[in-house]
Amino acid sequence: MKKISRRDFLRGSAAAAVGTMAFGSLGMTASAEEKVKLKGLFISHSLTKSLDEMLWLQEIEEAAGVEIEWEQIYTDWDQVKSTRFASGDIPDILINATVDSDYATYNGLFMELTDLIAEYAPNITAMFEEQPDTKVLAQTYEGEIYATPKYQGKWPDSNTVMFINQNWLDNLGLEAPTTLTELKDVLIAFRDNDANGNGDSTDEIPLDFNSWFGGAYSLTNLIGSWGIQLTNWGTDGYFAEDGEVKNYAVDERYKNFIKYLADLYSEGLINVDAITNDYSMFQSLSRGDENGDAIVGCVMGWEETDKFGPTLYEQYVPVGPFVDDYDVEAGTYEPRWTYDFSGLNMSSNRICMSAACSNPEAAMQFMDKFYEAEVSVQVLFGGISDGCVEKTGDNSYKVLDPLDPDTDSGTWKWTSTMADNGPMYIRDDTEIEMAQDMTYAIEERVQYEDALSLVDDTNYYPQMFMKYTTEDNNTMALLQANVTNITDNYWALWLTGESNIDDDWDSYVESVYAAGLTDILAIRQEAFDRYRGVSE
Repeated sequence: MKKISRRDFLRGSAAAAVGTMAFGSLGMTASAEEKVKLKGLFISHSLTKSLDEMLWLQEIEEAAGVEIEWEQIYTDWDQVKSTRFASGDIPDILINATVDSDYATYNGLFMELTDLIAEYAPNITAMFEEQPDTKVLAQTYEGEIYATPKYQGKWPDSNTVMFINQNWLDNLGLEAPTTLTELKDVLIAFRDNDANGNGDSTDEIPLDFNSWFGGAYSLTNLIGSWGIQLTNWGTDGYFAEDGEVKNYAVDERYKNFIKYLADLYSEGLINVDAITNDYSMFQSLSRGDENGDAIVGCVMGWEETDKFGPTLYEQYVPVGPFVDDYDVEAGTYEPRWTYDFSGLNMSSNRICMSAACSNPEAAMQFMDKFYEAEVSVQVLFGGISDGCVEKTGDNSYKVLDPLDPDTDSGTWKWTSTMADNGPMYIRDDTEIEMAQDMTYAIEERVQYEDALSLVDDTNYYPQMFMKYTTEDNNTMALLQANVTNITDNYWALWLTGESNIDDDWDSYVESVYAAGLTDILAIRQEAFDRYRGVSE
């Protein structure tokens, strides 16, 4: 007797025999004989299991009356995408496969969705109405919609926590620093006093970091001590202040910030290999040495168990932001912390449709299924039927422990479902009992509540919602490459003392503006004002 898989059962003769099959709260019935056959493409995280094994996905296909032949691509999409798109060889539905520029570059390849959403997508319509920024995110400069975004509003307000080793502080009789001068003093103590207590006074790394402009775990997060409000990882150094778009790479406060870090570096307080270390090495160092001893005193990260592992995480606590008392002549600012709520909870271009789709109505109804309240929770955390999530009430859910006991919750999520790469709308009123890692992540950021409360519409830089013409996008791309070439060439030279920022500053600033920053700022200011509804 032939063994019938769960997927075959859902799609095959059992459903046909009874005529229709209902799926509880999904609220639709579909005859097996009426199923619309579509093709789909999903650009996948490397850990994610086959879509054919996700029961929640099979259930919404059944409920929508469609049968999807999935193609799942794990690697090299950026290398093959242009060839696929140029040939017009795309499936009916694409998930996590496009960027804004694709719709102009491959004009006519993708379906314009505005009317289809209005008629066939009540969940997406509700998202646009209840979270207006998602509609802004979805629309092009001309107001067209070619892909729908995601909203997963349970993530915290910042991607970044600065951790300090509390055990080291206790070993040395120190308090957690609250100012830049105190931070330097603590780092010196970590350097000189065998802070980890293993008998070796040379193995401690007082301060470590990863990446630079726009890096979530870069020391550039500390520029908030100078009153500069970074948002969504501070991409390319742009920020807003009193309604004006600026770039901190040419701001005098950046100069003071670099001088402070150069002082720390000259004292041997910053990991000398941080400039060249990749993320894996950055992560590895925070998890201790071969004997299990902590060797990093202070470092940025997402969440304590993710950053320090199951053995060392209890040694670390959040710290910062720090008051600038280092250069009092430059003035003192109310310290800020990087605000990332939009970047953590929203992403554009989650799901789109081919303009050649033979049944766009059925495709749109299926796309809308991802945005149902219960389905969205499963898109992010894994299926109820898959044993990843438990429904605990009419609008409440619990994320269950991984079925693989050797896998942490964050990794399990990426293994079990589309996770952050999928389309979804997690309503604000949906109650979710998170896994341990997310519970810790939210608790850790209480440290920054006062600083984050200073964010308002005059200093929040909404880059992800700002729209540009194709011409402006092309202009900025060209000019930004010239600007970045200069800024990236200097920061490491200044940090390590290979060049003196006081000697270089004036000519550096002049060259950055001349490379195109003046024009970029003008374009960005216009888009910023347009987003805020500011008129002349």
